[in-house]
Amino acid sequence: MDRLGEVVEQSASEIYVFAADDFRFILVNRGARENLGYSLAELSEMHPWDLKPEFSEEEFKAFVGPLLSAEVPRLSFETVHGRKDGSTYEVSVSLQLIQSQGEFVFFAAIRDISEFNSIRDRLERTSSRLDAILNNTRMAIFMMDEQQNCSFMNRAAEELTGYSFEEAVGRCLHGLIHHQYPDGSPFPIEECPIDRAFPERHQISGEDMFVHKDGNFYNVSYTASPMVDSSGSTVGTIVEAFNIDAVVAARDELAKSHRRLERSVRTFQQAEKIAKLGSWEFDVETQSLTFSDQAYKIMGLDQQRPMTLDDTLEFYSPHERERVEALYLESRRTGKNLDFTAEIVGRGGQRRQARIIAEFVENAKGGKSVMIGTVRDITEKLQAMLDLRYAASHDDLTGLLNRNAFEARAVERLKDAAAINCTFYAMLFDLTGFKFVNDTFGHQTGDKLLRRIAKQIEDAVPANAILARWGGDEFAVLSPLSMSEDEVQDFASNLLLTIEEAVDLGEGGVGVGATCGVAESTALASLDALIHKADLALYHGKAREPGTVHFYNSSMELPHVERRRAIETVTQALGEDRVQSGYQPIIQITDNRLIGFESLMRLKTADDTLIPASAVIPAIMDPILSRQISVRMFENVSRDLPSLMAAHGGVQYVSINATEADLISRDFVPRVFEALERHQINPAWVTLEITETMLMVGDNQNVKSVLDQLRSRGIRIALDDFGTGYSSLTHLRDFPIDRVKIDASFVRDICTSVMSKNIVQAMVVMSRSLGIEVIAEGIETEEQRRTLLEIGCYYGQGYLFSPAVPVDEACALRFGYSDKETA
Repeated sequence: MDRLGEVVEQSASEIYVFAADDFRFILVNRGARENLGYSLAELSEMHPWDLKPEFSEEEFKAFVGPLLSAEVPRLSFETVHGRKDGSTYEVSVSLQLIQSQGEFVFFAAIRDISEFNSIRDRLERTSSRLDAILNNTRMAIFMMDEQQNCSFMNRAAEELTGYSFEEAVGRCLHGLIHHQYPDGSPFPIEECPIDRAFPERHQISGEDMFVHKDGNFYNVSYTASPMVDSSGSTVGTIVEAFNIDAVVAARDELAKSHRRLERSVRTFQQAEKIAKLGSWEFDVETQSLTFSDQAYKIMGLDQQRPMTLDDTLEFYSPHERERVEALYLESRRTGKNLDFTAEIVGRGGQRRQARIIAEFVENAKGGKSVMIGTVRDITEKLQAMLDLRYAASHDDLTGLLNRNAFEARAVERLKDAAAINCTFYAMLFDLTGFKFVNDTFGHQTGDKLLRRIAKQIEDAVPANAILARWGGDEFAVLSPLSMSEDEVQDFASNLLLTIEEAVDLGEGGVGVGATCGVAESTALASLDALIHKADLALYHGKAREPGTVHFYNSSMELPHVERRRAIETVTQALGEDRVQSGYQPIIQITDNRLIGFESLMRLKTADDTLIPASAVIPAIMDPILSRQISVRMFENVSRDLPSLMAAHGGVQYVSINATEADLISRDFVPRVFEALERHQINPAWVTLEITETMLMVGDNQNVKSVLDQLRSRGIRIALDDFGTGYSSLTHLRDFPIDRVKIDASFVRDICTSVMSKNIVQAMVVMSRSLGIEVIAEGIETEEQRRTLLEIGCYYGQGYLFSPAVPVDEACALRFGYSDKETA
């Protein structure tokens, strides 16, 4: 296994190895850990289904069952993995069962396919647009692979040949439409000029006769071009064809009369190769200029209007005329062909993009003084290209830059700022109240509101600022270079006021607010660091003073540093088995008799100092760590409880604190009872303590189900901090509660505040009327104890009565409780 671990660790792929019996991770290589964000210690406590939101434990085990039973040698599938920070990414998995040092383990090779799927989706969208373009052109287009088999036909090609794509795909195109001559003799593929485009790697154009599906022959004009991939390899042939029966017939007739007509036929052939193509002819000697009907149409002119070469310059937009005239003069001087694109202005001022191609040909006297050319309307083609580029860089809803385009421009701005030794500011705006709009008026109204706000921001940003929709209801702005802090403050504050104004969306006055986080760039700042600082400032502002502008300062990093430090402390303590349980006494206050303990998490440092849970609260709030802590605490209590009960004959139970992550976990109930059964602990000896906030999660039906399962098997449920929540009566009615613990804040003032005493009395009367046991927390004086007895509270948790309880010192040291234990 050590050798396998060495190989796995160095692998470029993400590799997971987990046990075939209990499914715990044995090896997870560095690439996987870095991508997931978990440490080895965290992963050692996890199972594969912990990383897969779409799999429960039972579903995963059923899924790999065919591997365990040797029905299949390997499982390959795509799924989603969840990182520690809550994000997910798409992966492909190759899973097999292997034997290492006599043991069977699962070996999983993982490949991150998030970017691949994103690219594939974009390619599919691009492909659908290209298909639409190809299928709406009048030119017949075929594609052939390396074996000259048909791999694509557009609609015009199907009409031209009589074959549907389904009939032609995978078959030799030559064998379908080019297999014989009109006299019936065979046409070998070796002699086919179209097929020579592939091996000879150059474009071939010409005219030929194709055989229709019904057996009739027809004339075509074609262009066959080799398709070359990015590596320079020829991968097939693309053929463009057009039925020129009419052209050939007209040409044969015109050939009998005049050579001028021959030139017109060649012009016509050239014009008919592609759709939306017009032709023209200019005689340098006579200065005569003629247009085809299609050319008149493209130019937006009345047909048969006499034209001069100077007149043609008026077709072009004013800013194009000087360039176009220079191209014509250069062509006349050198005899070189013309090939350029320009904007033309037609009837009514309509602007179109056109491509002009022309060449000199011989006149009747044998001199090259006649220019023939074509004009092609490429407006739609260019617009389609622009649309694709725009869609790749802009947000569909608001029309602002999307995140990718924003980041690309931001990187350039950082370079520009560094080059001239100046700074700029990044601003993140987060809308408040937008969720209310979506929930109340619907997403269509929310979309309209986002578009309106985006337009307001766009109108307000200064020149040379960079604006983008950052995501959801967030917007990002980069200030111009050298903009001062005061100017940024004024701009951001005014923009917040603009956003806060009510917007009439046809649903009544709907308004939202916003908060802004700002960070200044530095000479060596990366984009990630700059956005991180702006995001910290935004988070700080939303938590403390929403609706205002907040500039980043280094103190904002402190909560994140403290959280990271707490997580590292707890993670290390878990890995080194330094998470222990302290036990606080629970007393029957009528006679100071010890009846139970509350287990409290303690971390032992390297010098054997015990740290309370309050010192690492950020780590306890982490859902993954909280589950690991819960597992360890249940293990500790299950191990300690028999000794505790043996040392103190009156002890009836130990209470354990649960977390929100426990109550929403799929495996919490079986995990609890597995630990109890392993140590032979009666469930009736255990009380699970929860807080009211845990009952207020979105999935409270699932929480109730978990509590019902625990209670049905003997575990008691205690509601901690009773009276500090929002709907205690509702919770006592709707959830299986056996005990309530009155919060110490009420007990502290019970002797000095009539209101506190009345509140406690009401809670005691109400709870006892429902058959619920009441425990008062934080008792510190004899007067408090007597007052509680007067109002009917007989159980307490505090410090007053500890000296009266016979506590064995060895037991106290072993289990970590004392007469001054703090919660």
